[in-house]
Amino acid sequence: MLVKTASLISSALTLGAVGYAIGLPASRYFEGNVRMRLLISPAIGLGIFGAAGASIFHLLPFTVSNLLATTIFLSVAAVGLSKAACPIFSSPVSPSFSWIAVASVFGLLPMLTVIPQYYGAGASVGAPIFDHAKIAIIDEIAQNGLPPYNPYYSEAQGSNILIYYYIWYFLAASSSIITGAGGWEADIALTAVTALSSIFVVTWLAVAQSKRSDAAWWVLPLLLVGPLSRILLFISEKSDDWIVAMGHPRTWFAEAAWSPQHLFSATIVLIVITAYMRVLFCNIRNNIALSVLMGAMLATAYGSSMWAGGLSPLLVLPVIGLLSTPHILRAKRTMQVVTSIFVIAAVTVLCAGVLAYEQAAILETRTPVEFWIFPVFAGGKWFIDLPGFWLIRIIFDFGILFLSFVVWRAESSYPLQKDNGNLAPAVMSTVLVPFACVQFVHSVVMYNDLALHVAMPSTLLMMVITATVLSRHMGEKTKLGRLVTVAVVILLTPSILVGARDLYAYAFRFRVEGPETEETKAFRASSEMWKAVRRVTPPNDAVANNPLDLAELTFSPANISWAIMSQRRNCATSLQHLRAFAGQLSPEQASDIDGFFTDVFHGNITEARLKVMKEKYRCKTLVVTVRDGLWGKPLLDHNSVFQLVSEEKGKWRIYR
Repeated sequence: MLVKTASLISSALTLGAVGYAIGLPASRYFEGNVRMRLLISPAIGLGIFGAAGASIFHLLPFTVSNLLATTIFLSVAAVGLSKAACPIFSSPVSPSFSWIAVASVFGLLPMLTVIPQYYGAGASVGAPIFDHAKIAIIDEIAQNGLPPYNPYYSEAQGSNILIYYYIWYFLAASSSIITGAGGWEADIALTAVTALSSIFVVTWLAVAQSKRSDAAWWVLPLLLVGPLSRILLFISEKSDDWIVAMGHPRTWFAEAAWSPQHLFSATIVLIVITAYMRVLFCNIRNNIALSVLMGAMLATAYGSSMWAGGLSPLLVLPVIGLLSTPHILRAKRTMQVVTSIFVIAAVTVLCAGVLAYEQAAILETRTPVEFWIFPVFAGGKWFIDLPGFWLIRIIFDFGILFLSFVVWRAESSYPLQKDNGNLAPAVMSTVLVPFACVQFVHSVVMYNDLALHVAMPSTLLMMVITATVLSRHMGEKTKLGRLVTVAVVILLTPSILVGARDLYAYAFRFRVEGPETEETKAFRASSEMWKAVRRVTPPNDAVANNPLDLAELTFSPANISWAIMSQRRNCATSLQHLRAFAGQLSPEQASDIDGFFTDVFHGNITEARLKVMKEKYRCKTLVVTVRDGLWGKPLLDHNSVFQLVSEEKGKWRIYR
């Protein structure tokens, strides 16, 4: 077996224990209902622990004893800060135990997309494994501590510190060093914990706001909502002639499967925004203590996603504050609010400052974002794309979610507005501002991942609104009730079918359909090769293997066997990851380095090239398989740079 079930379970339980130890006392600020507190505590606890713990471990060795001591310290701090907590909500109802059981099954679905699938003698993984190639970061942190060395690229000149938001991976590494699980196993476990935590937080807000327990059941089908634009492409192959197939904001399942770190970040942002409304509108003495917890969570959100947890709240929170200014002035609470915001900012900088400093290095070689107008129509003009983004793109991508938001805004009797009018600016800003960012800004580091992730807080909040709207109006014998019922049939049902199709493709297709190929058989057998590599390669040494190894297993070459199984650094992995993680390189330099290593493994080697690999790129171990053009080259057995140290006849050789 490529992963061990016991390691998955122990890792998930470890993460849950850390989340509850810190989050349960802190949850007193958010909810008075004990059952609801039990649902949201893991997200709150991991949100507090993430960036705060990572900052501590920049100063302390990353060991089991220090990790336990840090958890205890933060738990005690959470207890102290929450002694006089007054909850934001005291929900009169809560989800049933049967709902919790069903929701837990839904929470495990994203995990199924990144666990190994077997067919005959072969093995493969769902398409989302491409984005989980960041498992290498988990292994790097678990074995070598913080700050993390770049596991995707090394060179003799330079700091080689990883330039990436790695807090989510730090959380996975924390479970890894306690349980002994590998990075792949820890990643799978945290993917499941992230999905469950996100479901529970969305459900908490939906039930707390609607005061209806059936809102919890409406959350579940919304998890599988997919973009209606996919149906358009299925119906008409010529749709590309008039609408641009451009990266766009993801729905819940796609994000949970492909990029759980961004989903985790968006979930924390939603909690922070909820607390932010308390700071702005409630005159309560313990707002300063709450602000400390908010700052720690905001730092973790940023440290897990520069887009969902960095740029999104950076845009949304000031807008909410600005719209709330008249109320603050009338209540004569300006100094109290300013003090709370200062505390939030100070704690955020304290916990995330070192990470921001590390990431700032990318600005030396490239500009991460550029302005544009999101292209909607093929060959369209900007003045057509401007309204088209809201009238076509958003509707096709989010369907029932965005329509429910419109219904909420238009329905004057809806409880969110009638009973909690102060929430209106927060809801409007959280939904609309990130979408506006997608329309006018795009990222250029590798692809437009800003569009994929920055609006994830918007998506989660629209799920909250949709669940409350459906629980209130579905089946009502009114015009609005009939409209909601028709929308469920026309928009929600086909959207769920899109999500269900993705679930099958990612989690079950290979198990059912195969096929068994030489690459899938090699992937299944490669774990033994990487065990041999680890026996001869220290954790702080880098290996070199073919950047195009097993390229057909992922939609784009990702050197996936190395990334998820090796538990060792690579001196120059696939081009996609060089561009994404080697921030010190320009795109042209990354292409040149990739070309060099690809050419070497095609068989074009000299002793001088081998010296460049070992001395310039710090390749201490060379891994060659029978699939490589380098296999069998006489120079490998007769050179002064690398010597054969291990092999399996006819399959692979390891040189040092």
